[in-house]
Amino acid sequence: MALHVTTASKEELIHFCIQRGKENAVFADITGAIVVKVTPTIVVKWGYSVTAAEAAMQEFAYKNINPDIVRVPRVHRFVQDELGRGFLFMDYVPGQKLLDLDLTVHTEIIPRITNIIDHLGKIEHGRKPGPIGEKGPQGYLWGDDGVDKAFVSVAHLNHYLNRRLSYRNDSIDLSPYPLVLCHMDLVRRNIILGEDGTSIYLLDWAHAGFYPRFYELAALPCMSPYDEPYEKPLIAAVESMMQLTDDEKRDMKLVHYARAATLRWQL
Repeated sequence: MALHVTTASKEELIHFCIQRGKENAVFADITGAIVVKVTPTIVVKWGYSVTAAEAAMQEFAYKNINPDIVRVPRVHRFVQDELGRGFLFMDYVPGQKLLDLDLTVHTEIIPRITNIIDHLGKIEHGRKPGPIGEKGPQGYLWGDDGVDKAFVSVAHLNHYLNRRLSYRNDSIDLSPYPLVLCHMDLVRRNIILGEDGTSIYLLDWAHAGFYPRFYELAALPCMSPYDEPYEKPLIAAVESMMQLTDDEKRDMKLVHYARAATLRWQL
């Protein structure tokens, strides 16, 4: 069955994905999302964890990043069914997952990912913290269930954090920092070295949003699964590249304290 992603009806797209099922998946993740090839050049990622916010963040990144530094699969379409499952149609990226690379051989990888983080940290979006849209942030820094509603302002994010920091008699104010593009899930399985052997692609924008630049660094030690050969040198390289101010170092610690409170207590 040939499927034209841009012209097919929403119902046809959803039926195609369900008909193909998990047995045809090229990838399945721990959240239940699966990736199925639709055509030789297009895949669909679908499941309950796939959201309009992820599609919007991936589309923003595709339009705003420098492809000479990093590439992002182009979004072709996003639809959602009545059960709340999202269907994100995007370019298929052939290549090799960084997870399969020996970093003692590919010594260029850590500097390149560090340079990508530096590049993302220069792309500002000053409207509101978190992802584009009405859904709140998801990912390592937000507890197991993420945040239901979007933050409407930095003051709103401050309130969220300070509610958790009150257990320590601490408080934070993120208003001095610009909001920049952060991927927030830079595990190796989400990064592909293209078939040309030089292009790097960032996949899975489900945790992405706009935050102070140190949020990207704050997320690195929280990534799952733990990947010491990659994580330890990357953190060291990013710390050296960012040269955080004393205020940024303090506030990054407070973000980690707020995360710990979220994981420990029902707030």
